[in-house]
Amino acid sequence: MERKKHRRAAEAVKSLLIVLLTLSAAYLALRTQMYADFTGHQATGWLGAVLDFFDRGPGLLPPGGNESAHRLEVRPMRMAVNVQGVGRYAVQYDQERTDEIFTRVFSTLLEALDGAQAPRQIGEDRWREALSNLSGVYFDFQGTQPMSVLAALGGGSNPALPDVGVRRLLLAENGSGDAVLYYSNETDGMYYACETTQALQGHLQEIVMSYSVNGALFAYEGEYPGLDPYVLISQSTAAMPGSQSRPEIYTAANPVAEMSAGREDLLEALGFHSQSNNSYRRGDRLVVNEWPYTLNILDNGTIYYETTAADEPKYAVGTPGKPPTGLELVEATQALVEQSVGAQAWRGEAGIYLMGVTETAEGVWQVDYGYSLNGITVQTGAEGYAARFIIEDGQISAFTLHMRSYADTGESSSVLPDIQAAAAMGALDAGGKELTLTYEDPGGTERLQARWIAQ
Repeated sequence: MERKKHRRAAEAVKSLLIVLLTLSAAYLALRTQMYADFTGHQATGWLGAVLDFFDRGPGLLPPGGNESAHRLEVRPMRMAVNVQGVGRYAVQYDQERTDEIFTRVFSTLLEALDGAQAPRQIGEDRWREALSNLSGVYFDFQGTQPMSVLAALGGGSNPALPDVGVRRLLLAENGSGDAVLYYSNETDGMYYACETTQALQGHLQEIVMSYSVNGALFAYEGEYPGLDPYVLISQSTAAMPGSQSRPEIYTAANPVAEMSAGREDLLEALGFHSQSNNSYRRGDRLVVNEWPYTLNILDNGTIYYETTAADEPKYAVGTPGKPPTGLELVEATQALVEQSVGAQAWRGEAGIYLMGVTETAEGVWQVDYGYSLNGITVQTGAEGYAARFIIEDGQISAFTLHMRSYADTGESSSVLPDIQAAAAMGALDAGGKELTLTYEDPGGTERLQARWIAQ
């Protein structure tokens, strides 16, 4: 009898070891990010649960020093698939469905970016002709992406593509079945087309034919002269399939007030000493003065950084003596975002997206990131951003972070279908503004409901 008990105990231990080894193997495979690199997404389901189990720590940030368990992803907020002679299938305000299309076309987009030839300028009429009448896939990244960032999605670069800001991009087939890359340059307001590799001939047709149209139109294709011409609108009072008619209600909170232990992790992640003798309270903030670098952590969740050093960069950007590329600007700032607003966002419901990269003066760049909730952007504070970085003299000279956390209440709210919202906005003469479903977060502890705004 005792022998049987020992045998059962031994078998139980063996089973436990097998389970642990399986989990460990899954974890190591995931840490190589083969899954993420292949699909463009983080793991979900049981694989995601395994990774989350190993990576999630009790503090504010993922464990592992400066190595975040998450990566910011360049992904569109809305997409449209156009089937020539049939119609359009569009998705917006639903990140899961948008991601489904993006995953399907991701490898084709990478190949097009990698093999694109030098762009030629085209008129807006040609851009709209391609957008409305050619078979293709349309990407709206909501924020402005440097072309070098898009070209680097597959790990490479393409010197034929200028490093300009792109928000809207179209990959479409011409009459010969060749794939052409179209984009609007957000800096000069002009439109461009690039021939791509012959290897893509016929690929797009296979992708677009798998979608059933849902009747979505761009504003310029309908009678909406008061709106931005590239607002997507359904032609039904029901919600556009693939968009939300009852978006979730969230609660917003300030995590700084609750993160006594996590504050040390945050300081270390930002490159400051958590036990510094130069830390002190001043009014509504904690000041960390490690001259010539100063960090202010306000009780309301806002964090300010500034430096007076021109030749001792704490956060270096690019190559000394050369203007930074868009990719270098994003890589340098992304690391800080991941360890601050991004780390807190991933503990809750929010995502982080790149809002834009702007040269505000000669040699001075501004990089902004924003929060999003299931494909709907969050306007944080008066200026809308979650994080803002100022780059000059080869370094990040200042930044502002708005630390926020968001939780799904399990409730939803009703919003007007986009066709009714567009009609109402048109009647008010929106002056060509963009109609957008948005959460507005003024700060503090808030209950957030999505609403239509013109911006």
